[in-house]
Amino acid sequence: ERPGGARPGEIHRISDVDLASRLSFFLWGSPPDQQLIDLADRKRLSSPGEVERQARRMLADPRADSLVDAFATQWLNLRNLELANPDPDLFPFDDQLRSDMQQETEMFFASVMRENRPVTDFLDGRFTFLNERLARHYGIDDVRGEQFQRVSLEGLPRAGILTQASILTITSDPTRTSPVKRGKWIMENILGTPPPDPPADVPEIETTQKSLPAASFREQLELHRTKPICASCHQHMDPLGFGFENFDAIGRWRQMDGEFPIDSSGTLPGGQKFDGPIELIEILRGREKDFVRSFTEKMLVFALGRGLRYYDQCAVEDIIKVLPSREYRFSAIVEQIVLS
Repeated sequence: ERPGGARPGEIHRISDVDLASRLSFFLWGSPPDQQLIDLADRKRLSSPGEVERQARRMLADPRADSLVDAFATQWLNLRNLELANPDPDLFPFDDQLRSDMQQETEMFFASVMRENRPVTDFLDGRFTFLNERLARHYGIDDVRGEQFQRVSLEGLPRAGILTQASILTITSDPTRTSPVKRGKWIMENILGTPPPDPPADVPEIETTQKSLPAASFREQLELHRTKPICASCHQHMDPLGFGFENFDAIGRWRQMDGEFPIDSSGTLPGGQKFDGPIELIEILRGREKDFVRSFTEKMLVFALGRGLRYYDQCAVEDIIKVLPSREYRFSAIVEQIVLS
C-alpha cells in the first residue's frame, strides 16, 4: 500500500488512514473505530500530539485487553502452557490448575497496563492475583473462594512474573525442573540476550545422570557443563535457572528435591552472587535498562507485525532515551512506539 508515485522499496510517510489501522490493530486487535476514521479522513491523526492522545485514549478503552490476549501470551510464551504435561504421578496437575495459572499471569499483566505501572514491576512487583485453589498451591493462607483477588506478596519468596506458576511450569520438563530452560527463558524474554543453539553433538544431561545416579541434579548438571563445548552457554543460563530451584516443576515452593536439599545460590558471569529467587530478582531488577530494552523491542515487533532489522535500532534507541524520564511506565513505551 504505497501512496501514488512512490516506487517499491522507497521510504515514504504512511497516510493517516494507514496510521489509523496500525494503531488499532496494535492496541485493539481490530479495525479502527469511528473517531480514528474521522481523524484520518480529515488528515488530523498524524498532527502533532494527536497520535499520542489517541494512544492514551485507546489504552484506557476495554478493547486494549487485546494486548493481554495477544501480546502478553506471545511475549511470555504462555501458549506453551496449553502443551504442558507434568507427570501426574509426581505433580498434581489438571486443566483447572492450568487455567488458574494462566489467569494469574494475565491479570498481573493487565494490572501493570491498566494502572500504568512501571514495566519493571514485571520483575519485582510484590503482588499477584489468586483464588483459593491457586493460593493453596502456593502455600498462601487467607484466600477464599473461586474469584481471583489481589494478594500482597510482601515477606514471601515470590515477586513479579518469574515466580508465577505459569512461567515455572512452561520452563520445566514433565518429570523435573529444568534450570537450563528457565535460564534460557530469562535470557530470551527478560534480558534480550538469547543463547546460541547448542551444537548437534552435545550429549544430553541424561547421559550424565546415568553415570552419576547418586549425585544431586545440580551436581549432575554442573558436571555436564564442565565440557568446554557446553560451558560457554551454560555458564550464563544455569545460574539464572538454579536461582529458581526452590520452585518445583509446577511452581510449588520446596526445600528438598527428593533426598537432596535445594541449593538455589549462584554466581553470575559478572561475579554477582545471590542466594535464592528474591536476591536473584533484585540483581535482574538492577539490570532494568536491559529488561526495558528487551521489552520495548518485543512490543515493537508485535506492533509492526515483523521482526526487527538493523535499521530499526535507531528507533529503539530513540525510544529508550525518553523512557527514564517517564519512569518506564507502560503507557510511555506504547506512546513512544506509536510516535516512532
